[in-house]
Amino acid sequence: MEITKITDGNAVMLSLGGRLDALAAPALAAAVGELPETCDLVLDLDGLDYISSCGMREVVRAQCKMSAKGSFSIVRVPQTVADVFRMTGLYGRLNILS
Repeated sequence: MEITKITDGNAVMLSLGGRLDALAAPALAAAVGELPETCDLVLDLDGLDYISSCGMREVVRAQCKMSAKGSFSIVRVPQTVADVFRMTGLYGRLNILS
């Protein structure tokens, strides 16, 4: 998986590409863990080809962590990933912006 970080003031965008699976999930956890104490996080999933349960867990953990630091949103979700979020019931629980 590839993670590209863009910072603009208090906002941080992490763009994900490739597969977010058990092997890649720790990289997302590390990237979120390195964020400043207060910031607004946007996950751009446009380049994501696949997400596993481990990947979904890290997305949920990121949302929980950011609730204490600032805001959290997800943008540009590919249909295949959105379908997985819907099947697991997470789509309505995550802050996904159209």
